Amino acid sequence: MIMGIGPLTRQLLLIDAATCLASGLLLTLGAGLLEPLLGLPSWLLLEAGIILFPCTLFAAWAGRRVGVSAGPAKVMIALNLFWVAGSLALLSLGWTTPLGTGFILVQALAVAGISAAQIFSLRGRATLAAA
Repeated sequence: MIMGIGPLTRQLLLIDAATCLASGLLLTLGAGLLEPLLGLPSWLLLEAGIILFPCTLFAAWAGRRVGVSAGPAKVMIALNLFWVAGSLALLSLGWTTPLGTGFILVQALAVAGISAAQIFSLRGRATLAAA
């Protein structure tokens, strides 16, 4: 029998979905305004925002389903960690303004924090299942 993810993991996935949606809207609708402030090209901001919409749907789907396996949560964790790595790699290009550097670091830390919480929630659930 496959045990579904617990309520905490589902809540974290819904938080992940909400933050993906908010960031996606900010980046797509504000790309032109953000470009001079952050030092990032508007096309990059727009594409990054668009990428977040399918992530929003996937995280919301996984977070709303009772009995879903840990697989979708693990996929979201992997996507989040890829986002963090990409964000940090973007800093190495030297494009960003000081505000842009701060923006990237804050959002990367937030995404890493959500991922860490998801990992701990899955581990806690696995520990309870093994007991």
